[in-house]
Amino acid sequence: MKLRVVDVEFYYDSTPALRNIVFETSEGELTSIIGPNGAGKTTLLKVIARLLKPRKGVVYIDGVDLWRLSPREVARRIAYSSTYVSEGFNATVLDYLLTARYPHAHLLSLIEREEDLGVIEDVLSKLDISHLADRRLDQLSSGELQRVLIARLLVQEPKVLLIDEPTAHLDLRYQLESMELLREITLREKLVTIITTHKLWIAAKYSDKIILLDKGRIVALGSPEEVITPENIVNTYRVKIKVYRDPQLGLIVVPLEPV
Repeated sequence: MKLRVVDVEFYYDSTPALRNIVFETSEGELTSIIGPNGAGKTTLLKVIARLLKPRKGVVYIDGVDLWRLSPREVARRIAYSSTYVSEGFNATVLDYLLTARYPHAHLLSLIEREEDLGVIEDVLSKLDISHLADRRLDQLSSGELQRVLIARLLVQEPKVLLIDEPTAHLDLRYQLESMELLREITLREKLVTIITTHKLWIAAKYSDKIILLDKGRIVALGSPEEVITPENIVNTYRVKIKVYRDPQLGLIVVPLEPV
């Protein structure tokens, strides 16, 4: 399984938001998109999810142009989440997860429902949240809700996970738990996982590959060590950092001061 983005450009009206975006990633890899506010992180994720159509360029999944697929075919390959649930949406966890099975629906609704429940049960078990199935979404803690949101992505049975800010509004423990879970799932299920994040330490700790955006362009692409350098960060974020390499902990990023 391979995802390739080739020469993608996107404009909001006449304003360029993405220019000449080129990269690829394969199954089992977790890629983080980083960059300052307004760099184009969420826009790029939405273009890959086919929520936005690029003015130029192509997104390929295993060599197939994403825009040549039907919406249902796209949904069978790609799951996108902003890790946000609309306020007032108080369905049970089970009912919420059932809504993610629409790409696999067919006329034999009874048989499909049995299959759907089997998939949901398996995902809940893997994420160790089976006990939450009958709870309402508004009754969950932040950490529990985050696991349910990840479960909804997996219930869709995609090949590609796209997650906008997976650690937003979580305390430190739940940030770590969520990223450990995503890392584990990406490897175990052989998924292509792409996230956006404002947290350099998360990108450094959990990514196989990092894309650094600035003003809609890729200014660095590669491993955490190749991308998160003092020079790259001061040039894009306008912040001085120190970077240390620990033999056990990996890359450690320490912010110092704004420039």
